[in-house]
Amino acid sequence: MGEFYDDISENHAEWIKKQKVIFVGTAPLDPKGKVNLSPKGYDCFRIISPNQVCYLELTGSGIETQSHVEENNRITIMFCAFEGAPRIMRLFGTGTVHRVGSPEFHTLFNNHYTSDNCDIRDSTGKRSIIVVDVYKVGSSCGYGVPFYDYKGSRPTLTNYWGKKSEDQVVDYWVKKNTTSLDGLPGMRHLKMGEKWVPTSKGGRKVTVVGGEEMESWWELGSVWANATLVAAGAGLGAAVASYVFKKRR
Repeated sequence: MGEFYDDISENHAEWIKKQKVIFVGTAPLDPKGKVNLSPKGYDCFRIISPNQVCYLELTGSGIETQSHVEENNRITIMFCAFEGAPRIMRLFGTGTVHRVGSPEFHTLFNNHYTSDNCDIRDSTGKRSIIVVDVYKVGSSCGYGVPFYDYKGSRPTLTNYWGKKSEDQVVDYWVKKNTTSLDGLPGMRHLKMGEKWVPTSKGGRKVTVVGGEEMESWWELGSVWANATLVAAGAGLGAAVASYVFKKRR
């Protein structure tokens, strides 16, 4: 029987910290869009509070999680026991992406990832820290999950990025991470060029990674949204002009 809780208890946290792999599930709003499930290894996961967690991600060939989270915020993180007593735990929440170079990334990184507790702290290729505000914790039996022995983290990804410069990482973002499989916006970072400057939802504010901000709206909205704004402005302008003209007569 499954059980549900409103937050992460101390017992939950103690068990979670022993797990060697997490699974991250997201999906686009489009019912025909592709559901994504990503496994994460290394020492990347942190519990910030009973209702907030985060994980540090390295650059990969896909950008599905970032794209989905920035479209609709939905995210589920799952753990399952491969040794000891059977157990599955899911953290249901809403996510926020904090990309490398942003003030939020910097604060989270320095507060939760130290050289003593994180095996990828000094790795090249860090892409973001994704924060999850947890509103429901689900725990179930996991009787069907098999036993596996943990042998260690694969060094392949860290070795790959260790041979690359930061400029080569950014070039990879431009080539591989700009959109999701369904065409949603993906990696956005000032280092990728002006075309890929990150934007807030609604398209009115452009937040430059590094803390500076500038206002913009025209290029960020959809064609129909911009056309609607122009039409509304033209209509209002015509109404005001007509009113003033009548007054003068």
